[in-house]
Amino acid sequence: MKPHLQRFIDDYLAELVEGNAAIFAGAGLSVPAGFVDWRTLLRPLSEDLDLDIDLETDLVAVAQFHVNANGLNRHKLHKALLETLSKDAKPTKNHRLLAQLPITTFWTTNYDKLIEVSLHEGGKVADVKSSVPQMATTRPHHDVTVYKMHGDIDRPNEAVITKEDYVDYPKKRAPFITALAGDLVKKTFLFVGFSFTDPNLDHVLAQVRYHFSVDQRQHYAFFKSRSKQQGETDEHFAHHLARQKHVIEDLKRFNVKVLLIDEYSEITEVLTALANRYRRRTVFSECLQF
Repeated sequence: MKPHLQRFIDDYLAELVEGNAAIFAGAGLSVPAGFVDWRTLLRPLSEDLDLDIDLETDLVAVAQFHVNANGLNRHKLHKALLETLSKDAKPTKNHRLLAQLPITTFWTTNYDKLIEVSLHEGGKVADVKSSVPQMATTRPHHDVTVYKMHGDIDRPNEAVITKEDYVDYPKKRAPFITALAGDLVKKTFLFVGFSFTDPNLDHVLAQVRYHFSVDQRQHYAFFKSRSKQQGETDEHFAHHLARQKHVIEDLKRFNVKVLLIDEYSEITEVLTALANRYRRRTVFSECLQF
């Protein structure tokens, strides 16, 4: 295992033991389970607009364009969400490994239920919060809180997906912003499958940096090293490689340390090592008590 990944395991294990660890899951965590990414989800809708989704960089704008073109009717957009995310997918190994860890706080922008299912399979009770009213209630005897800050597939009409949804977010879903800011101050996050293109998270990270510019808590994020894609020109590859370097450098403003990997299988390797290390430590501590 690469030295920087091994150092992360040592550091994050300490946070797990202290009960300070949290997870932020993006779409990349669910894609291996068979769900599509945002670009693929919006592809047929972009065709309705005579747009090439592969040339688009602002996918939230594409969703907004489609709503605009349909007289502000979101039915087809909601239908696309349901058709794409309602299938009976199974949690991946990474979901199950995360569910094994002593983590009591999960945040996600995903609409699917894979996190909740993996926690249930692991014998844990999850208090799921995907709407503002749920933020004011607490499920009795829960082990984990799962914050679905962009909504849930069960209520596609409330999903945060268009540009207007993002503009209205601070007014309509302000409790999520407050809770996330608090957790970013108190807990050490590991970002998995997240691309850091979400404007809501940018806003919260900026708030935390403003108030804790000197003493921000350390966070971590997995990034796959940019490799040249099939058919990609040298110029395009150089651009995207340079951009990734700038993104990694920019995240240092928020004390997010990027963990570069060459293959996604390395994430599974790291999570497996974390789970094994924590299990051995727990067994050792129990033995000392006898």
